[in-house]
Amino acid sequence: MPERPAPLILVTTPPEGQPFGSHAAIAADGQRLLAGSLSHRLGRLGAAVAPLPAVAPAAGEAFHWGRWFSAAARTALAGADGRIDTIGYVGGGALCLLADDALVSLLSPIPGEVVANNRFSADAVVIAGDLDRALEALEACETDNAAARRLNDVGFAWRDLGVTPWSRFDVDTTLDLALLRLATRLPETVSRAALDASVRGYLEMARLPGGGALEVPHLARLGEVMRDRRAELVVAGRVPLSTWQTLETETSCRVRCLVEERGMRSARDPGSQPRSILAALMARSSPAELIDELSRLGDGVVLDTRVLMAAMAGSSDTSSWPPEEE
Repeated sequence: MPERPAPLILVTTPPEGQPFGSHAAIAADGQRLLAGSLSHRLGRLGAAVAPLPAVAPAAGEAFHWGRWFSAAARTALAGADGRIDTIGYVGGGALCLLADDALVSLLSPIPGEVVANNRFSADAVVIAGDLDRALEALEACETDNAAARRLNDVGFAWRDLGVTPWSRFDVDTTLDLALLRLATRLPETVSRAALDASVRGYLEMARLPGGGALEVPHLARLGEVMRDRRAELVVAGRVPLSTWQTLETETSCRVRCLVEERGMRSARDPGSQPRSILAALMARSSPAELIDELSRLGDGVVLDTRVLMAAMAGSSDTSSWPPEEE
């Protein structure tokens, strides 16, 4: 039996032009390095890799992921040797700490199957089989998060990497970079050495506006709460079940968890808007009063502000939100 051709994987690179030294510029520089590091790893594992530069939408129009990716994928396929039967998409900040064996699993769909890092909110998808049908279906996807769900809707079998460690970690912001810097000090990531030296160096050298290093805010205090049997931790937002289970079993404190708007960018019906209990409470009072109320519920609070932003803006599209610097 002849060997299947190498999968063709398109890896996104962020746009240029962010104001120098801004949060957006620091995050984009980190994503650029991560995309290069991931591309080298994918190539080493046998994939053919092509960059997928981000593009700005036309004036007055919202960015549409499906039309952008499908056009780029067709162009890449036209330039290949014609034998490609597997194509994939990976966001440049995704999969940066994923082990090689999990990457191989992602790269290995059988014909008629799509594999995603997370089937309900994908940052990476690889499809095998009828690529024309797949790309036609993906043209309707406004965001990458809905890609696996859309392909399943048109008949592709689907699987994801489940709770594979680091499969759902994605770098979009400077806080994500700070979390990545912290993660590189864990024994499992140090021994695996998934990140190359340029990424590790950037994580240590990058400075936020104001001169601060990439640090997770209030990390020491949160650690104290988690180790205190008398304390209570409040966690609110798009909290996966696996995260909740880890908090319940691996911390000493009590955990109060409010889960809302999981899949807000992939599972929503057209025209519907994100909704949040906390956003509704804030609308009836003020941001300061919301924080005060949360602080009375526990000794530490981890709040997913993207849910609040989406609900207040009436859209999960970040272009509808205030600038990152605000």
